[in-house]
Amino acid sequence: MIAGILAAEPRYIGMITADGRLWVDSAGVSNHATIFEGSVVETEEVPAKLQLAGGASVWLDVVSRADIFQDHLLLQKGRAQLDGGAAFRIEAGTLRVALALPESRAMVSVRDSGSVQVGALSGEVQVRNGQDVMVARVDPGRPVELRPDTGGASLVTGCVSRLGKSLVLQDEVSGVTVELRGKELNNYLGKRIQVNGPAAELGGTAAAPQVIQASALKVLGKNCSLTASKGAAAVGSRERSAPVGSGAASGASGAGGAAAGIIAPAAVLGGMAVSAGSAVAQIVAAKKPKPPVSGGR
Repeated sequence: MIAGILAAEPRYIGMITADGRLWVDSAGVSNHATIFEGSVVETEEVPAKLQLAGGASVWLDVVSRADIFQDHLLLQKGRAQLDGGAAFRIEAGTLRVALALPESRAMVSVRDSGSVQVGALSGEVQVRNGQDVMVARVDPGRPVELRPDTGGASLVTGCVSRLGKSLVLQDEVSGVTVELRGKELNNYLGKRIQVNGPAAELGGTAAAPQVIQASALKVLGKNCSLTASKGAAAVGSRERSAPVGSGAASGASGAGGAAAGIIAPAAVLGGMAVSAGSAVAQIVAAKKPKPPVSGGR
């Protein structure tokens, strides 16, 4: 009879390197260490590079902490940069950030305020919530900042165009394309509008990954493109213009405020408020200082 059960050997998943000291599973290490499934990595004064056995390449910036797994990194604080790994993702809270293209590179930051900023250094980066609903599609130069929104309704702004038999809109802030449903929507074709309403479906459709039942609409402009190619937005739909409004409407924000005036600086999709983020820069390894050149005698 076996007296006890032997603990399973930890599974090797990769290596971490840094030009200095870092912490792996609460142990201080220098320059490099082996990473196992579930390892906790914390950096101090220098960034660290993770090379995982599955092919993913990830940088962890200074003063950052993350749990490392074979298929994802759970970022607890600081910044992480995903440079490669088609099946790999960075998670921050309930958000899941993944590369949409082989050439894509993503930057994810957890802010002190609790919000999460996502940027694309190259290619397209996609952000999904815990229910696998896309809440942002990020292109280079267009970072977004996300925080939970408990209002329960969606809020999007963009140009209404036709895709097949459906009317769609690509949100100017999040970049996500939604299918619009409701009464007399054909009257808004070719116009820039702001739409507030509940998500009719959480899954994707042939026209768009999300469907919104329009309950309140406001026209912000005219003369948009009338048609959209699949996967693309109507012309001028990602201008990220400043919010338009006056009086009571200009003070509204979030899904709740939008019900009164449907004017807000952020989109609300899948329970997340999405706003324009600040510029992002890639993580680079600290260069060791060159030794001084002796002047001789």
